[in-house]
Amino acid sequence: MLIFIRAISSTQLRIFEVLLMFGISVSGIKNSQKHIDVTSNNIANTNSYGFKKSRAEFADVYANSVFTNSKTNSGMGVQNTVVSQQFAQGALSGDTGNPLDMAILGNGFFVLEGPGSNAQTFTRNGAFQINKEGFVVTAMGDYLQGWDVNPDGTTTSLDLSNTHNIQLPADTGAPQMSTNISIGVNLPADKDNLKPNLPAEDPWKGGAFAKDITDNPQFGVPRGEDGAVVAAKDAKFTQYFTDFDPKNASTYTASTSQTIHDSLGRAHTLTYYMLKMGPEAKDSNNSVWTVIPFVDGHPVDIATQGDGADKQFPSVISVPESSKSSVAGANYFGFKCTFSPNGEMKNTVPGKLELCNPNDANVATMGNSLREHLFGPPGVANQNGQLGNTVTDLTFEDRTGNNAKDSVYNGLDGSLHTALGKGIDPVQKLNIQFAASQYGSSNFSVSQAPTNDGYATGILIGMSVDENGIIQCEYSNGQVKNIAKVAMADFANQQGLTKIGDTQWKQSNASGEAIAKEANSGSAGSIKGSNLELSNVDLTNELVELITAQRNYQANAQSLQTQNTVMDSILNIR
Repeated sequence: MLIFIRAISSTQLRIFEVLLMFGISVSGIKNSQKHIDVTSNNIANTNSYGFKKSRAEFADVYANSVFTNSKTNSGMGVQNTVVSQQFAQGALSGDTGNPLDMAILGNGFFVLEGPGSNAQTFTRNGAFQINKEGFVVTAMGDYLQGWDVNPDGTTTSLDLSNTHNIQLPADTGAPQMSTNISIGVNLPADKDNLKPNLPAEDPWKGGAFAKDITDNPQFGVPRGEDGAVVAAKDAKFTQYFTDFDPKNASTYTASTSQTIHDSLGRAHTLTYYMLKMGPEAKDSNNSVWTVIPFVDGHPVDIATQGDGADKQFPSVISVPESSKSSVAGANYFGFKCTFSPNGEMKNTVPGKLELCNPNDANVATMGNSLREHLFGPPGVANQNGQLGNTVTDLTFEDRTGNNAKDSVYNGLDGSLHTALGKGIDPVQKLNIQFAASQYGSSNFSVSQAPTNDGYATGILIGMSVDENGIIQCEYSNGQVKNIAKVAMADFANQQGLTKIGDTQWKQSNASGEAIAKEANSGSAGSIKGSNLELSNVDLTNELVELITAQRNYQANAQSLQTQNTVMDSILNIR
């Protein structure tokens, strides 16, 4: 009986060993299939933008106990330990022609949020598009996240909790009237000074000019706040007499123009007439230019600047009534630029300029106007400064009624309001930053392109994204606006990210929380617009992997077949 039991135990042991070997072969087949699956998935996603290939990693199974001998233990097969993700940089597509395409060059992920959800996901696929509401989305409708951005490209927050869906405005919204403009010019130093044309009598005070004024008209007439002739050291402003005529280019030295906008967004042309007056004073090496602004062919007021002793007045260009100029008898207001002998501008008076657009019903709005100071407020007859009785000091257009040109300064006729037309905001102040130099060239040139913060309503005509992730929109009115900065994120352990499909991942405990990153800063990569990151799958290598996995599968299948034959033999033992 004992011998029979021992015989049965021996057979069972053989069967157990064969079953164990059968299980080893099965594990080999199973994991070879996993190898094939992973490799096939890599090959299938060769053309998926932003796809990161995976690698199946395996380890042997080896069991030990007090009853086993490590020297003779064959092991228990193989197991798949992990399918690791390879986040190596993929190649860039090159210019796609689509400005919404974005590629990350370096570390980081785009941040997305699904419709109706605040749960963030992450991707390297930058193939974005615009939905019907103007939001930047993926093909699956997930929203690209960004931060608010200042005009200089900085952001106030780099926290992923403060991101928002990026929306491209279809237009610029309400028009904006010009409030700040600038221009830079180089004035020709070797141009001749304009010849003065000084009347025998002072038209503002009705008396003869002082001898020193008559002898030196090229230096201008220094006047006090009340318009009376004073010593140069006591002057608040200077009056020059020339035959200036905006219709005759020989009566001014140079001119240039730029565009401004009223409150309705309508464009107007601001023209600068620049007159080289001559030396600042007797025996002075400094030269003086006067710049007269016109809007749409109409002269406009320049406001005084400052208060008290620091108050600055515009210069006055007066055209004697006896002149052959088409504007004989008129006064024009401009700002004075003084240049040192080396051509650098010493100062501009007034230092900050305003073109006034007063409400004709509100006299107080012209309180800083030299014209009002000298000639009285709108609607008041001119008591001082009238050079002629036939032409008023400032002519914008024909007056109402019988088109008579009387001597009454009317707000509708003597302001920027009339120059720009009716229906606009009745109060507009335009600050002009006029940068100028005077070097030796005989040719006038614009050295600094004009700027204008006003604009009409414009529609979206294009967009772009720079390496810092700043999305800019271009509009039909010439405006270029910073819309948002694309949010980026990175992780302490990218391998710990959880795949969710559509070339997207979500954070996990293994990856750690998402870390906000600013494109092209620190360890974060830069953004390449109109480009896409291609899959990082090397097709040649994957085909080699596939062949290897197939051979392993076949070998394990052959091993299984062998184990099956052995099993049959054992079971047939009698």
